[in-house]
Amino acid sequence: MINLIFIHGVNQQVTGYSREFYNLILKNYKGILKKKGCEQKEIEEKASQLVQKELLWADVTTDLTNRYLTVEFGPKKKSFLCNLIAPGIDPIVIQILYYVKDKGDKDSGVMNILGRVDNKFKEYQKDGMKECIIVAHSLGSVIAFDYVFGFRKYKLDSSVAVKAFITMGSPIPIFTSSMGHIESDLKLPSNINQWINILDKDDAVARYCVPFFKNIDIREIEVNTGMNPIKSHGFYWQSKPTAKKIAEIISEING
Repeated sequence: MINLIFIHGVNQQVTGYSREFYNLILKNYKGILKKKGCEQKEIEEKASQLVQKELLWADVTTDLTNRYLTVEFGPKKKSFLCNLIAPGIDPIVIQILYYVKDKGDKDSGVMNILGRVDNKFKEYQKDGMKECIIVAHSLGSVIAFDYVFGFRKYKLDSSVAVKAFITMGSPIPIFTSSMGHIESDLKLPSNINQWINILDKDDAVARYCVPFFKNIDIREIEVNTGMNPIKSHGFYWQSKPTAKKIAEIISEING
């Protein structure tokens, strides 16, 4: 069994947010196997080896962002344009800054977001997970990066083999550069087989990662999710070309 673990970016998500994308990946994967000449029984057997799992973390910041919007858009109103833009932009900025400053609960010391991630991965291990593919988007890719590389309080158990660490629309270089490491000396942890960074050139948030990590052989894949620099950032989840690329990666790993 290979666990395909999805980690979303900013904004609130609900259970099942990755289902449509997973189904697109699965459809493409089956198509690849068919082109290879696999019989239908073998195709279904290989497809059944993929187990979809998804992480939800943004609910940690829901009360915070909702309260902010209540206070910000109280009796005094700003311009029409500000009232149009801020409700979409402000919660995103708050979530990013919250994650950056998250030092843990005052009483328990448990980090709210990475603690959630760590608990879920431990649950997966208890269920028998020994290997996985991580697909992480936007701020979720930063969270996953911190977790698999062990930069903060929690780190993925080294006994779990990450067959592919896949980032989509990732701003990781912005975060590592802001920590003073523009050209990083990092090496890939021994339990991570490969890092694949998927991005749309029109995505205003996504960054190429290769120039920033000279000791890691990152594979960068360009896709087209749309020409709008803002909308294209969120459209990886609906993107057929992205699903196809991930299916090809799975095919390389699982035959």
